[in-house]
Parts: sequence; structure tokens; C-alpha cells
Amino acid sequence: MDQRSTALPYRANRGYGSGMRSLLAGWSAFLLSTGCDSEPVDTGPSPDDSARDTSDTGDSADTADSAETGDTAPPNNPPGTPTIHITPTVPAPDLAFSVVIDAEAADADGDAVSYVYSWTVDGVDAGLSTETVPAERATLGSVWEVTVTATDGVDVGVPATLLVTVGNAAPSEIAISLSPLAPVEGDDLVLTIDPVAVDPDGDPVTQEITWYKNGTEVTWFKDLTLIEGKWVGDQDEFRVVVTVTDGYHTPQTVEATVTAEYTCANPPPTSLSEGNLSAARAYHGIVFDSSDGTLVGWDGSSLIKSDYAGTRSVFVPGVASVEQMDLLPDGDMVYADNGTGALVRVSSSGATSNITTGLGYVYGVTVGPDGKVYVTYDTIKRVDPDTGETETVYTPSGGAIGTAHAINFNLDSTIMYIATIGNGTVYQMALDANLDPTGRPTAFATGMGSWMDGLELDECGNLYVPNYSDSMLWRISPDGLTKTAMVTRSSTDYGHGVKWGNGVGSWDDHTLYQPQPYASYHVREVEIGFASADTVRTWNGVAVSY
Repeated sequence: MDQRSTALPYRANRGYGSGMRSLLAGWSAFLLSTGCDSEPVDTGPSPDDSARDTSDTGDSADTADSAETGDTAPPNNPPGTPTIHITPTVPAPDLAFSVVIDAEAADADGDAVSYVYSWTVDGVDAGLSTETVPAERATLGSVWEVTVTATDGVDVGVPATLLVTVGNAAPSEIAISLSPLAPVEGDDLVLTIDPVAVDPDGDPVTQEITWYKNGTEVTWFKDLTLIEGKWVGDQDEFRVVVTVTDGYHTPQTVEATVTAEYTCANPPPTSLSEGNLSAARAYHGIVFDSSDGTLVGWDGSSLIKSDYAGTRSVFVPGVASVEQMDLLPDGDMVYADNGTGALVRVSSSGATSNITTGLGYVYGVTVGPDGKVYVTYDTIKRVDPDTGETETVYTPSGGAIGTAHAINFNLDSTIMYIATIGNGTVYQMALDANLDPTGRPTAFATGMGSWMDGLELDECGNLYVPNYSDSMLWRISPDGLTKTAMVTRSSTDYGHGVKWGNGVGSWDDHTLYQPQPYASYHVREVEIGFASADTVRTWNGVAVSY
């Protein structure tokens, strides 16, 4: 017998004994009514039989014999309940689905077990007695209930039932990517969708591609997978949103974003943004304290710490004179006191000590790749911050380069750049492995104002020079041939000095900060788009770690 299909009638939680007797009795009556010659069928005792006297038939003796021999049949145990599931879990329209038996119904007597199947649809008998609902009966939204009953041929077990609604399977998930990941101006942007959406029901999938440039939807880019480079400019942000749907489920949405970054070969045409920070305080120099995310500057009487949000506090009180400043490798700051000719160290706690004195008038302060302090005003001197030992690096003769006012080093520390007062020229001087000059300075870039107050480099090797006489912040290309005005200010709010943010406490590391001594000691921020040269600088082929 096929254990998964039978024509036995379903009677939940009842045996077949009384039903079989009724069936046989009915069959005997049918034969008698038709005159057929047949033996009467014993249908078992009737109510009248139970009252009849059987003393003369010998039945008592037979019963006694049965009792003596123990020949009474044991009771039948019905089978248990099977474990079932429907596949697919969410049936789809116009696709067949079936009930599957995961675990057979157990039978304590070891009897062979078969199963009776019945289905209803929307609460009405579906007229199905097999495991499967055919595809033509699977209509969207119809609710099906299956009942699976185990039988051992005598009794039936407790049925298992499941309810399922014919729905619609969602399309598969998609993934998208934009390339290149770091585009530059003029690059084509390519959208790749892989994998694409596949609908398990075979429903048509609608796909929509929406592009945004700098936060605004570009309608003529709709459904494009290629954005031509002519639309891609410096710092442009492109966001693409891909939406797929089969018309039944909530649309699936995936997005990706890229920003066209500037490159060293393609720098921004001018500053990206600029603003005035009226709460911060600084005079000629600035440093950034990474331990607490503050800017340190001088307000004319004290060293002041300011956070980007505008809160400031006195760091070192009673400081009479401060020019340029920088950070030592151990995190202490150092500044020039032009009133006493001292180079002063300031610890993180605010304790001060003189590294050396007797320098005379000093203005520029730069910590070199060797960790020593280079101080500048006409003569360029090198000071060991631990011992105070001082040596002269270069002394101009006969005003050949004007007055050296600030210095810095190129990316591999083989050249010293010198910003000057007097002739509007930035000079370069070749250095050996010990950072000593190998020759005299030569002109690097000319044609700027005659009073340069600072010198910084970015990661591409561009120089940035604030110049008081024309109130400019100049960018000079690494070859010295191209000069770009990044900021043009009045003499009142001119940025006197320049320093890169450190990326801590909202002080952006792609932005230059300039003290404004003639604008109430405020600080100006100028977004450049590149990071400091300190992030890539080397000395004798080894990365400088501070």
C-alpha cells in the first residue's frame, strides 16, 4: 500500500470499528432486497441480541473457553501526528505548491501508516486529496489550509494542519557600485549593478536609476549607467539611487556616493571656503593641541586655548610677547619671545621654561624633520630643544635675499624654502643629509608682495605664503611657476601667519588657520582641499613621524 495516499474516509479521532459494521449491515440488506442468494452477513450483536437468552446455545461454554485461553484481541493504538511544511513557503500565483511530510507519524503498534490529505481554499472544501495544489488553482491572495491525517487502517491520529496564503515573492537583492571610487575632474562615472534583481515568480521587475549631484536631483541623468566626465567637476558629490520592484512588494532601494577629489595635478582654483572664528584668539602664531582638541594662540597678554565651538580659557597667563610657534616631537609647544630673545618651551600642563636665550629679535619658528627648532629673523638658526645648543644655518650677506622671515622644508627634506621681507621673493636652498646648506639660496617664486609672514606646504608640495603688503594668501606650485591667490583680504582682517589644522576637535586637517592680529586677535579658516606636507614628509628616505 502507498503510505502517502489512501481512499480511506477521514474521521478525526475516531476508529473505524462501528463504521465497518454499519457498512457490512447495509451491504447484507442490499443483497436480501435484490433476492440474491447469499449467506447472511454477521454484523455483530444487535441490541436485541444482547437481551436474548443464550443458555441453550452453548455460547456460555464458548465464552468460558475464551476466557480460559486469554484469546481476547489487544486494543489498537492510533498513530501519532506527522510534522509537515508547505513548499514553497510563500506560494506564488500560477505555480503549484505542495505539503511535505518532514517526520512520519509514529505508530505504537508498529502498524503501517498511510496519510489522508484534504485541502480547503478560502474556508471551502477544495476537493483535493493529494499532496499538491495544481498551478491553475493557485490564485493571488487565496488562503489554503491543508489537513494531513495518519491512519493505520483501523484508527486515525490527530491531524496536522497548516495555513498558507498564495502571495508574491520579492525580487532578489541587488548590489551596486560606482567607479572610479576616487574620481577626479573629467572622469566618467560608471554605475554597475551586480547582481541584478531576479523575480522568483517570473514577474517583470521595474528598475529606476536616480542621480543627485551635490544634493540636487539631475533629471536628465535618469536611468543612465554612465555619467560623462564633462559633468564631473572638482569636489562634486554624486549620489545614485537604484530602485527595483515587482509591483507587489515594497520597492528595494540601494544607493552609492562618490566625491570627485582634487589631485595634485588638478588643484582647486582657489580656496573652497573661508570664514572668521571670532571666539578663537591668536596673534602671529598658532598650534593645535591634540590632547584636548584646542587651538593655542596669544591674545596680547596670555596664551589662550580655544575649541572650535567657541569656548576659550587661559592656558598660560602673564605672557608678554609671542611671535611664531610650533609643536615639538614630544607634544610640547615652543614659541619665540622677541622681547627677550628667548625660545620658550610650554608643557601640556602650561609650565614654561627657556630652551635658550640671547637670540636677539626672532620671529619665525619651525620644527624641522630632525626635531630641532629653526628660528628666523634674517639669520636662520638651529636650536636643540633638549640642550639649547644653537648653531647658525645661514646668514644672508649684503641683503642678497632681503630678510629671511619664515622657513619650511620640501617633501623629502632636501630643500629649505625661505619666505622673505623686502623683495617679494620666496627662495630655495639645497640641503645635505644633515639639513645643512650645500649652496646659496636661489629664487624660487617671485612677483608677490614684499612682507611674507609665514610658510606652509601641502601634501602635493604646494607652498602657502601669507603676504601683508598685498593682504594675500598665495599658493605657489611645486615648480614655483604658478601663483594663485587663495584669499584676498583687507589689511584689517589679513591673516598674519598660517598653520594646518590637525583633524582633532573639528579643526579640519585640509584647512589652513590664520591669526588676525589686526581684527581683535580672531582666527580665519581657509579650506584648501589638501592635507599638510607633514602627513607625507620624509628625511633621508624615512617618514617623519611627527
